[in-house]
Amino acid sequence: MDTIRALVNEDIEKIEQELYKIIETNTSIHNDIKTFINSSSKRIRSLLCILYLKANSINISENLIKLIAASELIHNASLLHDDVIDDSEQRRGNLSFYKKYNPKMAILSGDYLLSIAVKYLLEINNSDILEIFLNTTEQMSNAELRQYSFRNKKINLDEYIKIINGKTASLFIASLESAAILSGIERYNARNFGKLYGELFQINNDTKQDSIINDKRNGINTIIDIIGIEKTQILKDNYKEQLREIIKLLPNNEYSEGLGALVEIL
Repeated sequence: MDTIRALVNEDIEKIEQELYKIIETNTSIHNDIKTFINSSSKRIRSLLCILYLKANSINISENLIKLIAASELIHNASLLHDDVIDDSEQRRGNLSFYKKYNPKMAILSGDYLLSIAVKYLLEINNSDILEIFLNTTEQMSNAELRQYSFRNKKINLDEYIKIINGKTASLFIASLESAAILSGIERYNARNFGKLYGELFQINNDTKQDSIINDKRNGINTIIDIIGIEKTQILKDNYKEQLREIIKLLPNNEYSEGLGALVEIL
């Protein structure tokens, strides 16, 4: 991961700086929110977006920084909300907001980050991009509602894919498609790459031991429960092959190779 990040580290640092300066109030809770969004994150969405743009010879503009920062804020807001839904005690190796404060403060903190993200998107001044992200937040919320409604119930693979597409892949899609729109490059492949990578990312995450334990505790069917270990691996391999095919359509450079490396680590 460090090797991949090194390819675009200068631009990732700009994202980090943008995220660090968004909260100016210095109350205890505001400082903890700032620490939360700036600690122990791999910035997968930022990495994917910047690598895809750089592979297409796009320089990262100020508006692209705001766009990617908004995506990171929405992601972090969803984590704060998820910890309440899942009764999670830990997040990124620390006590979750939900446990350190209370459910109300965790939800309010997530809402606060969402409001800042919308402000960033408005500053970009592109109605298509704003609509994409507003639709995405709706999809994320709806997917969480669907997942909650299926707790302690068996679901099939199609329903599982619908849920992970909404709660995870939709934000990858919004980030890449919006970045393509803002940069004036073809958006279909960017959107498809985000969809495939986001779904694969969540499938991979759902096969990790800590996620399996947490899902079982919350009555959520894991992908392994649904189709078994062997078929899950076949499914992951299929996703990877589709992603490789999209990467082949990009210029052959160190950034497209970085995208390939991001695919292979899942």
